[in-house]
Amino acid sequence: MAERAATSTRRCTVNPLIGREIEGDEIQPAPTKRKVVVVGGGPGGLYAAYTAARRGHDVTLYEKENEVGGILKSEQAISFKHEMYELSGTYALLAKRAGVHFKMNTEATKALIEKENPYAVIIATGSTPLVPPIPGLKGDNVIVVNDYYKEKDKVTDHVVVFGGGLAGCECAIHLGMEGKHVELVEMRDQLAVDANIRHRPLLLAQIDKYVKAHTGLKGLEVTSNGILCEDKDGNKVTIEGTTVICALGQRSTTKTVEELQDTAPFVRVIGDAAKVSTITNAVYWGYHAALDI
Repeated sequence: MAERAATSTRRCTVNPLIGREIEGDEIQPAPTKRKVVVVGGGPGGLYAAYTAARRGHDVTLYEKENEVGGILKSEQAISFKHEMYELSGTYALLAKRAGVHFKMNTEATKALIEKENPYAVIIATGSTPLVPPIPGLKGDNVIVVNDYYKEKDKVTDHVVVFGGGLAGCECAIHLGMEGKHVELVEMRDQLAVDANIRHRPLLLAQIDKYVKAHTGLKGLEVTSNGILCEDKDGNKVTIEGTTVICALGQRSTTKTVEELQDTAPFVRVIGDAAKVSTITNAVYWGYHAALDI
């Protein structure tokens, strides 16, 4: 899973040490054992907890849901992304073996953290789907891409994926592979601009094979028949489909970050909670946050 960046540095989603061997960032015992709280059980939070525990800290991870994984949970229903979903299970197992205490179904409020009185808090609460106030976007025929794994049985044979970023493109390809008729609507002129530079050409080739893409269209309204759009010349066009997958991006969980920002002497915000980015960055930020404690 290693990838080469524009600077010729190799990076790996699952192992932050790759590409940084000469920096001396191997895990070393912490000079002082600290009490550490990690908020959020996505990939960044799990790896931060694992790394901090390996350094000898007393680590507790709080997850408000009954399963860890964060945004990786949405990958379990995408046929070619299931390995990424499994990654969260691997990280959780490593963290448990390292001694991390897991508190599931528990929201880490300011009062709870202050009662715990930790030295360090790593906030890894991730992001939430962006669902703008477009008429009809909360209709019964609409599924947010993050929830596709829970509602895939509701998807009909004619689908419009609303949003042509990486998540939307991958979902569209998966649905096309299943034999569904898939339309993809994107306001920008290009698809998957947030994809890895090496992965993107392969992704676009699959789009050409399985999906009918429409770029340069602004979605105005979601109806039972599809999405009413407007092109750059102001012309109205309806992209038809009986199911709409909303894949318009993510936004950071700023409310939680603001609440927990001053709950310990050392506070670090990582991953999507800091800035919506990639799984690779979340893992790297979690790893280095734990090294700094």
